[in-house]
Amino acid sequence: MSTFAVFGMTADVALAEARKTTKTTRPNPKPNAPPLELSVGDWNLAVQERADKIMRSDKVRQLSQMFDAPQYAEQFIALMRKQCVCRDLKIRAKAILTDAKGKPIINAKTKAPKVGWIDYAQSANAA
Repeated sequence: MSTFAVFGMTADVALAEARKTTKTTRPNPKPNAPPLELSVGDWNLAVQERADKIMRSDKVRQLSQMFDAPQYAEQFIALMRKQCVCRDLKIRAKAILTDAKGKPIINAKTKAPKVGWIDYAQSANAA
């Protein structure tokens, strides 16, 4: 069962997200007037500014497919660090979510334990 994945942010992912979310118009200073269209150069500048803001934020995304073992995720992280600008690369494991007391969180609708991503902590014995 695949349970490990790499989460973080790369410049390429930030730029793609910025392209999706940056508007092509800006508000018109005149009241009750239609919005003004941005030129291609202005839009590209706005996209780059948004991508830079995303890279400075704490937002992370799943960057890899799911792996069967954490060593494959570690290899993926090593390749990512060599190839591109990235930040906050972490391995997360899919597991049953627990509350502060260590008891599993139960979904009220299905009565099944909730499953989600948690940070994977490598054991001290692993070599």
